[in-house]
Amino acid sequence: MAVFDTDSGRSRRLRLAAVALVALAAVGTAGAFAADPSESVPEPVRFEDAVELGLSSETDALMAGDATLPRVQVFYSQLQYVVGYNGIASFVDSRGDGRTERQFGYPLVAYVETFDHRDPGTTESGLFAAGGAGGWTPVDEAFYVVGSDAETPSGEVVVPFRGREAAAAFADDHGGSVVGWEAVRTRSYDVDSAATVRSLAADRWRTANQRLAAAERRADRPVSVVVGEDAPTVSAAVAAAPPNTTVRVPPGTYEETVTVNRSVTIAGAGAGRGDAAATRIVGNGTGSVVTVRAADVALTGLRIAGTGNRTRDPEAARQSRDPEGGTWDTNIQLGYGHGDAGVKAVGAPGLVVDEVVVDTNASGLLLRSGSHATVSGLVVHGTDEWQAGFMGITGMESRVTVTDSRFDGGRDGIYLHRADGSVVRNSTFVDNRYGTHLMYTGDALVADNVFRNELFAGVTVMTRPAGNAIVGNDVRDSSAGIQASGTRTYVGYNTLVDNELGFSTSARGSLYEHNVVVGNELGARATTVVPSSRVVANDFVGNADHAAAGAGALRVWADGGRGNFWEGANVGPRGPGERAYRPTSPVDGALHRTVSAVTVRESPAARLLDALRGTVPGARSGSIIDPAPAAEPYHPDRLAAVAESDGDPVESSWRSAAGADGNATATAEGAE
Repeated sequence: MAVFDTDSGRSRRLRLAAVALVALAAVGTAGAFAADPSESVPEPVRFEDAVELGLSSETDALMAGDATLPRVQVFYSQLQYVVGYNGIASFVDSRGDGRTERQFGYPLVAYVETFDHRDPGTTESGLFAAGGAGGWTPVDEAFYVVGSDAETPSGEVVVPFRGREAAAAFADDHGGSVVGWEAVRTRSYDVDSAATVRSLAADRWRTANQRLAAAERRADRPVSVVVGEDAPTVSAAVAAAPPNTTVRVPPGTYEETVTVNRSVTIAGAGAGRGDAAATRIVGNGTGSVVTVRAADVALTGLRIAGTGNRTRDPEAARQSRDPEGGTWDTNIQLGYGHGDAGVKAVGAPGLVVDEVVVDTNASGLLLRSGSHATVSGLVVHGTDEWQAGFMGITGMESRVTVTDSRFDGGRDGIYLHRADGSVVRNSTFVDNRYGTHLMYTGDALVADNVFRNELFAGVTVMTRPAGNAIVGNDVRDSSAGIQASGTRTYVGYNTLVDNELGFSTSARGSLYEHNVVVGNELGARATTVVPSSRVVANDFVGNADHAAAGAGALRVWADGGRGNFWEGANVGPRGPGERAYRPTSPVDGALHRTVSAVTVRESPAARLLDALRGTVPGARSGSIIDPAPAAEPYHPDRLAAVAESDGDPVESSWRSAAGADGNATATAEGAE
């Protein structure tokens, strides 16, 4: 069995000794390998026992059918966990980023999943597929097919085999060439990253502009029926209106529920904000008030009230418990998607909601079954107690574009479930449980919103989706500012002030940059066991504690010569940036609160402890280091605006930094 050949040329004896030390340190650790110290090299583990990096769970689910993804598992010298990479390209990419070795140590041995006797091929859509159970082969003993017609959802796939003949047979059937590990590890791969998501954020903003312009054109239709003149009720007017025309609803209160089965615009005289005349549609306190079951419907200038208070359908939710595979995901979709709402849309793509106010005990706008919607100027007043109400917008498998809207009270301001490609921007969220809450939703943009007094978090992303951009938001006085899981998430240019927690690095392979983190009880928390994200160019000022870390490897929050700005990091006799800063150290972490702590920091004992943390795996666990703390804040203008704003939101420059083509200007990307 071959030990992984490191680039540094360390001796085999040193590597084997380190294997034994790591094995001893790993015994009893959840998710870690356990090896007999008398053995020179650890054996492969079940991939399920490794800490996984690489593709997101949503891509994993896509591959879980007939498709397959080659995997790698790696034992590192300074890490007690086995790291599992989904895709060989993701492991190769990590070897060249210069950060992995700093945090994990060097790879002692790496195994690749091989497919010699698994009938490898492709699905109808060209995805790589193989059956049966695979074996594990040291990476430098395997043979690889590159350039074949097999793919993964993210692009090229490298297919490994234990024997050259099996590799050649696959290449004969599917093209490509057979190469060794040296050619694979020096090959360039187009690995999607959080930096790619950053470059796409401005494009998503422009896409939202296009959707809004198209929605405005779609809603602009000639008037065919006027309520009170041509028909006695809104329902009667909708029934009489030809498709692609407008039903005009004069000011007044219309006590009815309305079902829209044709592509029309229902235009009120106004939603009753301030002294404006109001067109009010009031239900009877049960069910939804306006139900849309047709494409390209537009609702404008309305105030809606009188909804029922059912937030979910218990009977629909019970269906998910059937033995045929009821899952939590299905439970949420069936339950949440069948409650009451001011406006409920089912199978109604192209919905336009503009200048509408909803007073509700349940959801304001409920979208289900592909009811993709464009929303502007929506105001939802929910319940005072979040347990008694529901969502401002509930989107179930329905993409939504929201701008210039407001959500007060209720459960979540916006809850999106499998709503890929959604955009939430320029909106205000106050007194919700969560402001914006994404589940199974990727490739979304959450930008330039204001969140205040959110009970749990301003922005939360759960269930590990991929490719979300969370930029330019201002979150204050909340339990947490931003908590985003998933992969390839871009969290940039946000202003996080006076929260219990500014942000957590819950997303894997993600980028956190240019955030201003001020006056929080805890500025940031490193939460992933195996760090794979980049944290750089953030300003930490006035937090009770700047950062904390859970169990796991050393986190390095810097990129080469650039790190973050930490208030207090540069006090003492040394010049700015001459000493690494450890926000998780009791001494360093107190420097911005107690300047006299610098005396302890410069003591011989403290220096010895620093050296210990850098070399011994147990001492590295659960810590953060910034080897190049910035001498000055990256965003002094935003810090000054926070100090002077009296709670007013602070604008960031993320869109101007993105440039006309959507690519962010060059900036360092540090490593978690």
